[in-house]
Order: sequence, then C-alpha cells, then structure tokens
Amino acid sequence: MIKIDANLATRPFVNHRKFAMISGGLLILLLGITYWNFSRYQTVRARRGELNAQLSRERVRFEALGREQDKVLARLQTPETAEFLETLEHVNQLIRRRTFSWTKLLNDLERLTPANLQIVAIKPQVLGKGMVVEIVANGRTSGDNVQFVSNLESSGKFYDVSPLHEEISKNPAFVGREIAVQVKYKGQS
Repeated sequence: MIKIDANLATRPFVNHRKFAMISGGLLILLLGITYWNFSRYQTVRARRGELNAQLSRERVRFEALGREQDKVLARLQTPETAEFLETLEHVNQLIRRRTFSWTKLLNDLERLTPANLQIVAIKPQVLGKGMVVEIVANGRTSGDNVQFVSNLESSGKFYDVSPLHEEISKNPAFVGREIAVQVKYKGQS
C-alpha cells in the first residue's frame, strides 16, 4: 500500500512555533547583551569622568608646585649663595680627593693587567663628581696593550677608555711599546 501525504484543507497548516521560539531566544539574548554593553558603557563613562577630574586636580597641584619651586630657586640664586655653592663644590672635590682609595684602584688594575705589561704611572684626577685616571704602561707587544685596554673596557669598574698615545718605550731597561690611556673610574662608589 502506498502512503501519500495529502492535505485536503484549503490552506495548508504551517507550524511557526519552532521559528518563534528560536527568534524569541535570540531576541532575549540580544537584549541581554545590549543591557550588558550599556551598563559597561555607563561604568567606563563614570570612571573617565573621575579620572578627568583627578587629572585636573593633579595638573593644578603640579602648577602650584612649579610656582613654589621657582620661588625657592629665585631666593637661592643670589650672589651669596652662588659663592657658597662654589665653596661647597670645592670642599666636595677635596673630600673626594681625600677619600680616594689607592688600594682599591691598585687591586682593580692588578686583576686587569696582562702578564707582559708593566704599569709605569698612574695619575688620578677628580673632575666634577667623577674620577679620571691616566695610566701609562709598557707592554712587550702591541697585543699586550690591546689586551689591557680591552680588559679595562670590559671590567665594569672603568669606562670611557680613550688611548692617548702608543709608541716605542723610552725606558732603556724595557723593550716594548708604551701606551697611555685615560679612563673614568667608578670603582670608588
């Protein structure tokens, strides 16, 4: 027997319940997401207003502190204070010169000096807040001098290593090359 689906009604029946359920669910989901976005927007907007107000207060405070700093600097920049600051800088240089540790410098140089290199002269100078040391050394070969300069640069205690000159040693008791370097020394700090 053959089964035939036949609808004898004048208008066929279409069930829209499934479509209505899916559409209603999506509409509820869309409304939920919209509400969440709106509440996040309101929160961010309120936070932005608070931050702008705080930034305005900090800007006013910063300007007030700048004016106060200018007043203090204006009071300090008198001929009497300039003379005092110059004297103070001179005293600080004397203190740095007095507290210079020869032992520490010589220990650092001993560690960095290659076997075939002889240190001839060391001349430390206090310049500003730093220490500049001029080192004159005799090496058997140019390679020893290059090794010495390389050791100074990579030590971490010396920086701004600048060779002054390299020439044949004038010392009759030593055959080799003399090198003079000027370095900044931070081993004291």
